[in-house]
Amino acid sequence: MPKRSKEDTEITIQTIMDAVSDQLLRLGYDKMSYTTLSQQTGISRTGISHHFPKKQDFVRALDGRIFEIFASHLELEQDKQAFIDSWLKALDNHDFLAVLRMLFFHISSAREAHELASGGIERLFEMFCGKYGEENRHDLEWLLGVSLLRMSK
Repeated sequence: MPKRSKEDTEITIQTIMDAVSDQLLRLGYDKMSYTTLSQQTGISRTGISHHFPKKQDFVRALDGRIFEIFASHLELEQDKQAFIDSWLKALDNHDFLAVLRMLFFHISSAREAHELASGGIERLFEMFCGKYGEENRHDLEWLLGVSLLRMSK
């Protein structure tokens, strides 16, 4: 079998990543699988696992894209109250909730997945406290708690 070109490999990886992004938001991390990705992309499960041996590898590869999706729903240019209001409004948005669910899923699941979630939480706290001050940390903690309660309904 001839060796695949670098361009073909990059196209394959991008196709997989697009499907992962779609399924993370549409199905959620726990329902996304190598089988669902294979069905959506037409790439064999073996082909997908060649590029991404563990399911957590998908999230690592999409880390920046996922954070952008999450942050796009938040008001980051105005004051703290505008941020809080935007977060509360975003709780009605499917994509925002999907990212939060994935974050909380990783926090509560396997040990190796925990590093992914803790990195996301740390980035969120750094962003929030850097903008609004460490003394306002409790506001973000409150928002995370409100989010957990909303998702449990």
